Amino acid sequence: MKRVVPLLIAVLALGALPASASNRSSARSGARWLAAHVHGGGGSAADTLVAMRAAGILSARGARSRAADLRRGARAYVTGAGQAAKLILGLAAANSGSARCAGSLDLRIAMGRDYSGGRYGRNAFDHGLALLALHALRERAPAASISFLRGVRGGGGWNVLLRPGGPADDVSSTAITILALRASGVPRSSRTLRAALSWMVRQRTRSGGFALGRRDRNEANSTALAIEAERAMGRSDRRAARVLRGLQRGDGSFQYTADDSGSRVIASTESVIALSGRIPPVARVHRRPSRCR
Repeated sequence: MKRVVPLLIAVLALGALPASASNRSSARSGARWLAAHVHGGGGSAADTLVAMRAAGILSARGARSRAADLRRGARAYVTGAGQAAKLILGLAAANSGSARCAGSLDLRIAMGRDYSGGRYGRNAFDHGLALLALHALRERAPAASISFLRGVRGGGGWNVLLRPGGPADDVSSTAITILALRASGVPRSSRTLRAALSWMVRQRTRSGGFALGRRDRNEANSTALAIEAERAMGRSDRRAARVLRGLQRGDGSFQYTADDSGSRVIASTESVIALSGRIPPVARVHRRPSRCR
């Protein structure tokens, strides 16, 4: 017993609660399905790299090849902060070359061009991914980008447009924002984060998962993001993890809901990260990279 207590303290100090063996097995199976079905450049390829790293199935050779593909397709893919951030996160996960450079295209600068008034991009995911990418690059988020998020929280969490009085607050936008603020150094004790987390968990479905604006079904994307956000706040959610595993098919992929396969790639990338026990960003560069030539 004396040896167990120090181990528990060490785990809690890391801020990442361990995934169960069944969760890790599901994550690896999902990551292998992604590895077999997603190639090339763009957002899904970047997300797949992140998922493979999270699940621990990314080889050095595979990382180099996939990173090269991301860089080749970068100019055609990147149109704003969200796309640039996705590539940064994917390249950081690959750990092959600079995480901010796709040839002469500086992804960090491209992200900055889509920053105004404390806001990256046009929605919660653009902004959230940008703050995660800054953390992956070992950069501090601008103080204004954190103040902006504090100022646009609705009655409970955040909505996709990050606009007070806009669409209804939703689980996915709230989860990505919690992850972004935690990565930016906002402590778990923050009243804003605690209130948002409390609101988010109250949106749980009857069976224990999460969905966008409804409680009559479980959706893989929202459930996975909620698990990650709870983990970032020091909480484990076994009920939601069990629901998420229930959406996994025999081939390893995850589907959107029990009755709708949706985009199995999108559902699988987020589910793999959630069940791996990791918190985005799953990888950070060892040193802040210099500008691209």
